[in-house]
Amino acid sequence: MAPNLTSGTFRVVSLIDDSNPPVGINFIRPTVQSVYLNARVTTWAVEQEGDNTYRLSVGGYPYTGVAVNSVIASLHPEQDMEWIATYRERQDAYTISPIKNAIVGWTVANDDPNSKITLRPIISGRSLPPHFVPTQLFRFEAVDE
Repeated sequence: MAPNLTSGTFRVVSLIDDSNPPVGINFIRPTVQSVYLNARVTTWAVEQEGDNTYRLSVGGYPYTGVAVNSVIASLHPEQDMEWIATYRERQDAYTISPIKNAIVGWTVANDDPNSKITLRPIISGRSLPPHFVPTQLFRFEAVDE
């Protein structure tokens, strides 16, 4: 049974390795910046929009979107994107995809501890339930405010 991901404040962590590195942004404040692993600002606001669909914002940036296949945090409303968080029971984690293209998902590079989060086709193994690669799995850890 999938945990009930609802609106709230979270740390989003990658399952790329046993350290579960957080996903976030830098302290700098340009109008747009890339989202990446082991960032300094890791508090995410999750706003549930519908069944498994969410708006995500991080570190005071009200919008998240995609630019050149990289996930970005932005101050520009035209870059706002709705995301699907699909619970993957076997690994007790989520894949995160744009609502308009659910075959791609957030992905981190295997060999870079400060990897930018990019969009790549979601890879699953043939099993029941399917097995997903750790580079595309994330957990939402509640943050007490």
